[in-house]
Amino acid sequence: MAEIRPFRAYRYDTNRVALKDVLTQPYDKITPEMQERYYAASPYNLIAIEKGKLAPGDTPASSGGSIASAPSNASTAPAENNVYTRAAAKLEEWIAAKILVQDAAPSIYVYAQDYLVPGTQTRRTRIGFIALGRVEDYSAGVVFPHERTHTAPKADRMELLRHMRAQTGQLFMLYDDALRKIEHWLEKIARMKSADRDAR
Repeated sequence: MAEIRPFRAYRYDTNRVALKDVLTQPYDKITPEMQERYYAASPYNLIAIEKGKLAPGDTPASSGGSIASAPSNASTAPAENNVYTRAAAKLEEWIAAKILVQDAAPSIYVYAQDYLVPGTQTRRTRIGFIALGRVEDYSAGVVFPHERTHTAPKADRMELLRHMRAQTGQLFMLYDDALRKIEHWLEKIARMKSADRDAR
């Protein structure tokens, strides 16, 4: 059985920013035109972290983690400067400025997405939750792969994770719920309280 746990998320302070100005599509859906539009929308748009711009003179990623783990002769080497180090710096900056605020208590986050069924005018709502999940080896038969991911995107996301020590996106997963117990529980919670955040 898969193991999930609550966690203390960092979320945008909606008294400081409007969600419509700071949220993005997933990194692998963002075109260069979308990237420019997101950058123009707000100085706090997640694009600066999720898919930052390349800059002239960027250094290669260290692939070994943060600057703190560099060898003792690092003072003679040029400082690492690239999309990953800039993303980590932005995250720290926004947390220090309280643009991003951490929840006081660990939670499992219920969310709903309204969408149009492609090719129709039918509107549907998908409800789910966000939680921590234990990393499992596929051979254990607990979590199963659902797509074949390419090497370059995996390396990119790993570098971002190594530098930031934070996860900015979620893995979309399915689970067995033949009796719809979890679904009914999520729907009940969604009805009990209006949404803390609403992005359109």
